Amino acid sequence: VFSLLRRFDFSFEQHEEIKDFCHTQQIDYLCTPWDEVSVDRLLGLDVCAFKVASADLTNFPLLTKLASTNLPLILSTGMSSHDEIVSAVSLLKSHNSDFAILHCNSTYPAPFSDINLKYITELQKLHSVVGYSGHERGFTPSLGALTLGAQIIERHITFDRTLEGPDHAASLTVDEFSHFVTACRHLEDALGLGQIGGDL
Repeated sequence: VFSLLRRFDFSFEQHEEIKDFCHTQQIDYLCTPWDEVSVDRLLGLDVCAFKVASADLTNFPLLTKLASTNLPLILSTGMSSHDEIVSAVSLLKSHNSDFAILHCNSTYPAPFSDINLKYITELQKLHSVVGYSGHERGFTPSLGALTLGAQIIERHITFDRTLEGPDHAASLTVDEFSHFVTACRHLEDALGLGQIGGDL
């Protein structure tokens, strides 16, 4: 895996290009730092938020560094126990951080039987902003997460699912991603406000 990552690693200059391109497309640029040095480098790119990988949910020095930036954080929970998630949430709340936690299964692709979407309701007891990071084939569970109140949906995107690397098989193609976004908007309309009549 490390040799694969090194081959596809972006330089800081390439990150600058990506950030500039995002700006031209009116896309918010954010990134996942794996260490404290990377946090400082990304701050130099004026990131709007930080994503925290599942593998770093228990990396409290990194979480503390990220909390000190006062930028919003999005944390995946795919490799942690419930107690570890509780500890991470407590740490960030102690720093008054603006953050979201994403339910996640870190298998690529994740079997439907292992996704356990109903755990979203447990996360909602811990924190007010909860989402879902999906690595399943297709997007049915991602839509299910919306019905359970997920406020953020993270999905990987690829040009070709047969490409080398672990992510592609669990990613949506460009056309699939477009259909997924449309389905999300339709579902949001269909969910409504949970009220009947104009007086409620």
